[in-house]
Amino acid sequence: MDKLLESDLYGPVREYLEKLGYEVKGEVKGCDITAMRGGELIVVELKRGFTLELVYQAMDRQRVADGVYVAVPLPKKGYISPRVREMQSLCRRLELGLIFVGFTSGGIPQVDVFVHPKEAAAPRRNKKRRLAVIREHETRTGSVNTGGVSRKKILTAYKEQALLTARLLRDNGPARVKDVKRLGGPPNAAAILSRNVLGWFEREEAPEGRVYLYRVNHSGLKALTQYEDIL
Repeated sequence: MDKLLESDLYGPVREYLEKLGYEVKGEVKGCDITAMRGGELIVVELKRGFTLELVYQAMDRQRVADGVYVAVPLPKKGYISPRVREMQSLCRRLELGLIFVGFTSGGIPQVDVFVHPKEAAAPRRNKKRRLAVIREHETRTGSVNTGGVSRKKILTAYKEQALLTARLLRDNGPARVKDVKRLGGPPNAAAILSRNVLGWFEREEAPEGRVYLYRVNHSGLKALTQYEDIL
């Protein structure tokens, strides 16, 4: 248990939520886990221990989510630990949910939702931040990020779209924006190529003029190699 990482909690919690019909993503706009079902947004923050930092993070997430949980390992003494009741009392007062993740002697994870949160009141929510979290969650095509990780590259929806664009240019050669879209590129291909935020693309004027041909450069090819396992 001492060697348990925050990321070790992600798999069991994700599986639990998916069984309830939620679509689950990791590391979305600073949230360890976001889960959506219909228009409902749930956030789960993961920590190796029940700390003040965890409580602060969870209270901040109440500004964007319909319900917020904190997920921690079950204490060594189990449910007889006095800390369990203390955590339960605090979470209820703060309208947070509490999830314990325990492991059997065979290493099988067990998820226990010990406290359910109250739905955050609408006036408390930050509509702009909430929309940004939902948009990022919905735009990603998969859940390749593990919640609770640190110092590990995170694949955002924008980067995922840029990688798709780079792969199409690598495989098909220099192309116009409309050609990239025709090949299956993202709807925002024009913005990705013209702004070139990640520095992965180069452009040149097409022979017919007034339009540009785009190609993927060395940095873009390197990124495709780095994310090859994900792609």
